[in-house]
Amino acid sequence: MGAQDVAARIEALRHEIRDADYRYYVLDDPHLSDSEYDEKYRELVRLEAEHPALVTPDSPTQRVPGTVAEGFEPFPHPSPMVSLNNVNTEEDFREWVVSGNRFLRSEDPRRYSVEPKIDGVGLELIYENGRLVTASTRGDGLVGENVTTNARTIRSIPHRLRGSDVPPWIAVRGECYCRKDDFVEFNRAAEEAGERTFANPRNFVAGSLRMLDSSIPAKRPIRYFAYALGGVRGASYATQAELLEALAGLGLPTIPETRVVADADAVVARYDALVAEREGLPYEMDGAVVKVNDAGLQERMGMRIRSPRWAVAWKFPAQRALTRLLAVDWNVGRTGVVTPRAILEPVFLAGVTVQHATLHNLDQLERLDLHVGDEVEIERAGDVIPKILRALDDRRTGAETPIEIPSACPTCATPLARAEGKVALRCGNFACPAQLKGHLAHLAGRGALDIRGLGDKQIEQLLREGLIKDAADLWQLSLDALAGLERWGPKSAQNLLDQLETAKTRPLDRFLVGLGMREVGERGAQILARAFGTLEGVAAATLEELLDLDEVGEALAESVLTWFGEDRNRSMLERMRAAGVAPTPVAAPSGGAFEGLTMVLTGKLEVLSRDEAKRLAESLGARAASSVSKRTDLLVAGPGAGSKLKKAEELGIEVIDEAEFLRRAGRS
Repeated sequence: MGAQDVAARIEALRHEIRDADYRYYVLDDPHLSDSEYDEKYRELVRLEAEHPALVTPDSPTQRVPGTVAEGFEPFPHPSPMVSLNNVNTEEDFREWVVSGNRFLRSEDPRRYSVEPKIDGVGLELIYENGRLVTASTRGDGLVGENVTTNARTIRSIPHRLRGSDVPPWIAVRGECYCRKDDFVEFNRAAEEAGERTFANPRNFVAGSLRMLDSSIPAKRPIRYFAYALGGVRGASYATQAELLEALAGLGLPTIPETRVVADADAVVARYDALVAEREGLPYEMDGAVVKVNDAGLQERMGMRIRSPRWAVAWKFPAQRALTRLLAVDWNVGRTGVVTPRAILEPVFLAGVTVQHATLHNLDQLERLDLHVGDEVEIERAGDVIPKILRALDDRRTGAETPIEIPSACPTCATPLARAEGKVALRCGNFACPAQLKGHLAHLAGRGALDIRGLGDKQIEQLLREGLIKDAADLWQLSLDALAGLERWGPKSAQNLLDQLETAKTRPLDRFLVGLGMREVGERGAQILARAFGTLEGVAAATLEELLDLDEVGEALAESVLTWFGEDRNRSMLERMRAAGVAPTPVAAPSGGAFEGLTMVLTGKLEVLSRDEAKRLAESLGARAASSVSKRTDLLVAGPGAGSKLKKAEELGIEVIDEAEFLRRAGRS
């Protein structure tokens, strides 16, 4: 066979295999038997091996490259991958419709696209001249992770778009997911082989996309649905239905259960139908996404800060099941609080096998009047941890036993205390291994220092080996010490050290979150970081200075003073500083329309939610406060404003309405 004949045969095989993949994964209408497909694939592999110069990146054989990435680079999305606001009831949904009507100054009916809300992982695909060039996760909505190598292994994602009318550039958005039957079969085979199994399809997909070795996701049954755009050049689509039809024409799979309906009443009927069809569909879904179908109306309705006005996620109701309470164990958290957890007879509920449920605290135990051995009703909604709703006490046989409340810490045996008027049991031993593990996991979490590669198992191992005794010891770890640990090697050890190096200069507010001070969450950390500028400034703050800050109450102020007043905490921070840990100061936004102003919001807002307005004000330099005082510069008052408006008028504070607020913010 001559060179031209070989090239032609290779291209013909690629076309046949791509077409077979499209029919199988997109149309769900295979036309080749498995043996016929395998024969063509093997021939293509053989020809490409004999003629490596003819191998191209979009060849079907390149779905399984078997390479190991150094890590995932950040990838800025061409436009924000925003999330949707949720509604949970028909009343909430109709209120959303009314809100849209009010914004458009028109009345329904209008057509809506109703799409199953796939319980998967968002993925953006960018094609240039029809070829896949980048695939990225959602990330924080602005910047995701470049997982192109792994996405190329997913057979329902085309390397090359189909058809003659392919846009020169298009960013497609959709969801990676795993079918229910594929997931069950994968777990069955993994269990038989003694390998790791997964709790639910979503976790399975998320973990697969972030595998550094792309040969692993290549072997996993992951699929993709396309449902939106992040941008397009050289094409336009008048409706959501037209967009979905165009995506399908390009060879991208779309959700077959999507329907365009006439009005809000029809949306309700379609939602009810999806609830009824839920168990019989091949994929997990946790609601319906309702979109205004007309693209022109979508453009007119526009965006809130983090979500579109023209779409909403209508979540499915929680699912319930009956099972039996087998035991209660007690977990020690990072602040020393000891909480009960129910161990249940396994039951399949809302897409997962449930074996545990939260019990929160002693008060809930008392309210539920639980006994070991009780038959109980549990509820799980979406990703929420299952909870026990009630015990079926009328079914007791007398064999049930009361739950024993521990008097000593289950980890370190320190006597437990319960402060007067409080519901929590607490271990007062700051060196308690469970507390230390929880603190380190919190410090390494995404909302804090985001130290990837430092999960629960790694922390347990480092503690067990005596390599760390507190957070400061993390920056004393050496390559030799880490590489010598079981299941570690030079590469994974160096990756962790690199992560620790990067974490040294995380923003101050995230560092404060990571310290785990009681009462100091994300918002409190932002206030402290902006008010005092540096870690030294926060550490030196007085009670009076803390209480002078808007939104800082006595509990938060006392917590900060107590934490920085502990010798062991000051010593730990000093050792961190010596190791080069230097959080980056957080400066308040400058140059914004509200720079330097203290602003209060009150009454009902018509366009933005209260949180959206607050975030917008802060992004433009304001300090949003919860109460009016002499330090308040501006009050934004909507309908129903009461005592705050009256006090502002008494103090001579400027008062504006929402429309003026949006005009000054440049959003009108």
